[in-house]
Amino acid sequence: MERIIKIGKTLRNNWKKSVLGAVVLYYGAATAKERYEINILMRAACKEAAKYGDALIPMDRNPTLITIILNPVANKRKAKKDFEKYCEPLLHLAGLQVDVIQTTSEGHAKEIVETLRGTEAIIVAGGDGTLSETVTGLLRRNDDANRFPLGVLPLGRTNSVGNTLFPRGDGVAKVKQLIEACMAIVENNTTWKNVMKIEPLNEETPSKPIYALNSMEWGAFRETQAKKDKYWIYGPFREYASYIFNGYKNTLSWDCRGTIKYTPPCSGCSNCVVKKPEVKRKWTFFIPTKEAASETDLTTRINPECATESEMCFKTTDFIIQPQVSDGVPSLNVGLAKNSYSYFEFVSEGWRRAKGDDNRSAVVQARTIELQPQEPKPDVVIAIDQEEFEVKPVKITILPNKVKFFCRPELKLYNEIRYL
Repeated sequence: MERIIKIGKTLRNNWKKSVLGAVVLYYGAATAKERYEINILMRAACKEAAKYGDALIPMDRNPTLITIILNPVANKRKAKKDFEKYCEPLLHLAGLQVDVIQTTSEGHAKEIVETLRGTEAIIVAGGDGTLSETVTGLLRRNDDANRFPLGVLPLGRTNSVGNTLFPRGDGVAKVKQLIEACMAIVENNTTWKNVMKIEPLNEETPSKPIYALNSMEWGAFRETQAKKDKYWIYGPFREYASYIFNGYKNTLSWDCRGTIKYTPPCSGCSNCVVKKPEVKRKWTFFIPTKEAASETDLTTRINPECATESEMCFKTTDFIIQPQVSDGVPSLNVGLAKNSYSYFEFVSEGWRRAKGDDNRSAVVQARTIELQPQEPKPDVVIAIDQEEFEVKPVKITILPNKVKFFCRPELKLYNEIRYL
């Protein structure tokens, strides 16, 4: 008893050191527990992947070849380490032949995919930027390369598509997400996703289109969110701090105005379905597989409303276009915020969005949209899948079921039911 009393007096007399020691002990125990759980999780995943690697394959077939496009500087240069620690072992144990290509500059992933040959699948190990470049390079080809599956290993700072395909998380949950992404590749579970095709208008020299999967954003809220990393000192509250310190600045795009011309959503008809010309070649860039997208002849279907064009002027502080599926029909949803916000309204709305509560409603649903910005300020940018571009007139078209992604089995079943 005297010993306990003595220890209590010592802790009370040195309470600062005691508090520091308790904090260090807590974080040490939490870190040890997390590492133990990750080791147990990886051991189970390796055993499961090894079952596929031990399976026999026909003598006339080589191991499946997949190409990994790795962005080594993604997520503050942590992507390469996480890939080698959690993803690459599972792919090798599953008997896959893995070819890793590291990107060296912005736009390099696009160039790699445009000239890639002899692979059965492309896996993107990075964030939204690397994925957007890969999809753009893939769809710029004219050899039906989009029929070959695309995998996502969510290793970047922003992983919008990866988080929709596999449940997001931190720590152990993050490792579980990476394991599920790898096992989806091994098990060959795939689903089709819609893509936005973005083409510049009114240009003397035609430019190649850009393809996006998530969104096209313009306005003060997006610019404020893009500056959150400047407030890294606030840790997990840096996004909230960004709204506090930027809500009063006139440099933000508070006045987004212009005109949009749009056509209504269409499930497919003779007007909006373009038949690809047959391309004859001596060899294919990709190794063919037996699976192909189910196609329906829509050239005989007639929809008189498909070509009906409407026009709308807008003025807002926040403009966004996102691909959606409503009643089984793919569409582009245009969301607009209020025309103006006071400082406290802006901070309050920004904090609500930071918590995941985005109350922007779609004011327009369309198949194609022509955006004509009205006199934007110099150096104003628009974000396409988190990548910044100059604000200029563009045409956006929804391309249904354009890219095939590896996914969880339940998500594959859900998407098949949704399009029935």
